[in-house]
Amino acid sequence: MAAITALGSAATILGLLQWPSPVWAGSAGGWLIEDVPAALWVFVLAMTVACMATAVILTWRSSSLRLRGVAFWLWLVLTVLAAAALIWNALYSAALSTIAFGAIIPIFHWLFTFVPAVVAGLIFGGHDGRARTSAALNTGVVTVPLFAMSWALLASDGLSLAGVAGVFLITVRLGVAPLAVGVIFARALGGDSGSDRL
Repeated sequence: MAAITALGSAATILGLLQWPSPVWAGSAGGWLIEDVPAALWVFVLAMTVACMATAVILTWRSSSLRLRGVAFWLWLVLTVLAAAALIWNALYSAALSTIAFGAIIPIFHWLFTFVPAVVAGLIFGGHDGRARTSAALNTGVVTVPLFAMSWALLASDGLSLAGVAGVFLITVRLGVAPLAVGVIFARALGGDSGSDRL
């Protein structure tokens, strides 16, 4: 949780800075965003690399997981896919911040952190509960900070205490809480025989 807190705080604070925004292209269909500024690309990708690297290191240091097993590589693919979805969400949020969009109704946002955690538990279903918990929690090292970054980029008021508090609260409710539930589900999946079938 320390890594999630540290990276999430950094993503929130840096995301609330005045970054150049993409062009909103909602009426044109497609990816809904155009002309993403280079500076924003650098920030989003650098934050993603930092989160991915930390998650991989934590997974590598876990005594209950094996990096040479198929399960680890499936977990890595899962985490990269989750990061890609959140990169798009961050750029989408940055573009959305440039228009009058009304109230945000976050119906499905909780899935960004919940689904990867549960799928990680399925991937490590042949391992013990500690391995499943570690694999699921380490997806949150990527998903929670990038989730917070998306909400920070959506805010257009700049860095402020109120802005940090607002992003923090919504990240806890829609990011951290679903992750915690996902980790519980992941731990409950599979057997605790400790086998290393993958």
